[in-house]
Amino acid sequence: MDLRGGFARGTRRVLRPLKRLREPGWLVRVGPRLAVAFLLVSALLPVIGLIAEREQRLAAARDARVEAQHLARVIADDVADGADTGRPLDPAKIRPYLDNLRRQIGGDVEIVDLRRDSVADTMPAGAARLGADPDGKIAATLRDGLVRTITRDDAGVPLKLVVVPIRTPADGVVGALVLDYTALYDQVMSAGASSRRLTLAAGLAGMAVALGLGWALSRGLVRDVRRLTQAAGMFAEGHYGTRAQVKSRGELRELAQALNAMAERIAERKAVLVDLATTDPLTGLPNRRALRAGLARDLDHARRRGTPLSLILLDLDHFKAINDEHGHLTGDAVLRRVGEILQAQVRSTDLAARHGGEEFAVLLPDTGRDSAMRTAERVRAALSAAAITFQGHSVKVTASLGVVAYPEHGRTIEDLVRRADAALYHAKRAGRDQVHSPPVT
Repeated sequence: MDLRGGFARGTRRVLRPLKRLREPGWLVRVGPRLAVAFLLVSALLPVIGLIAEREQRLAAARDARVEAQHLARVIADDVADGADTGRPLDPAKIRPYLDNLRRQIGGDVEIVDLRRDSVADTMPAGAARLGADPDGKIAATLRDGLVRTITRDDAGVPLKLVVVPIRTPADGVVGALVLDYTALYDQVMSAGASSRRLTLAAGLAGMAVALGLGWALSRGLVRDVRRLTQAAGMFAEGHYGTRAQVKSRGELRELAQALNAMAERIAERKAVLVDLATTDPLTGLPNRRALRAGLARDLDHARRRGTPLSLILLDLDHFKAINDEHGHLTGDAVLRRVGEILQAQVRSTDLAARHGGEEFAVLLPDTGRDSAMRTAERVRAALSAAAITFQGHSVKVTASLGVVAYPEHGRTIEDLVRRADAALYHAKRAGRDQVHSPPVT
């Protein structure tokens, strides 16, 4: 049944006889028809409210599931980035990362290998395994690499899980990450509970208004309920910048405000997750993922506008010796200080990022090779002149840098990164603490 079409037809039936209110005997002729029309309108409004409430509930559930899948993919990618070829899942590397992750966002995570054995998790001792697989969905993800969601009963309480594959470029699917997003699901559903109650209240209020005021308010109520339903649909699709706009006062306006407040909270939470996914937690610089996104964006801009673009890769010299001699805490302090020096030596339009380990990168849009070489030399000199002190240890650090430019050294991301990496290691072989750029071919 087309509820909206039925409501519109009912409204037209109401308006048509009301135009003849001043005709003699209008009440006798039109009264029963108006009564039926008003009853139909008043019956439809709570039905629409129920449909809107159901759509909001489904939208909240979809939002929680999508956010959980996004977060699980971010964690799985980070685990895969730290994996070694031939020994993809190393518990000694994974556990510290999961411990730090739990402090940042909370929630239970378990990582399993291809035999569904637990590699690492964030659960308290004695807790039931998330990786238990009674219905075979985790095994299916390990086989086909598809993301799956699982609802499992845990002592009478529904447990919401999402399973994503862990992939490495060399080994393919090497395991799976199981994330318990029950708390996120409950939070999203709770955030929308008042909205859903207001939706039902708005439906009942609309019924009373339709019976009391009839045709004068029916058209406006339908329009606003339709807008609220459309806004809820936009929220379900992830368009959190949408805002519900209504002209009515009272419950529908409160409902719109509640929906808008929920969208703002979800958008803020999504922004936090995106920041976690694109920021290196040690240095505060953009991470490898953010660098690749920026490189893709600026390279596309350079192609369309015909402007230059340069990339600097730098690797700290003898960094392993610093860790071995002074400890990893000193090594971490060195990496943080290098990040600060990089940010101080580049423009606000440039992107300084941690590429991984002791390797950093600087993306310079609208910059040719010669200017990039001057920037690289300035960075090298600043690093060489810096005295880094941590807990009584004074550390001297130098770096080898490779510089490439678009389009001289490559026209794709892969070509530019490959040639910059080769230039960097040419600088190392030539004696370290120097800048090298490959000849233009």
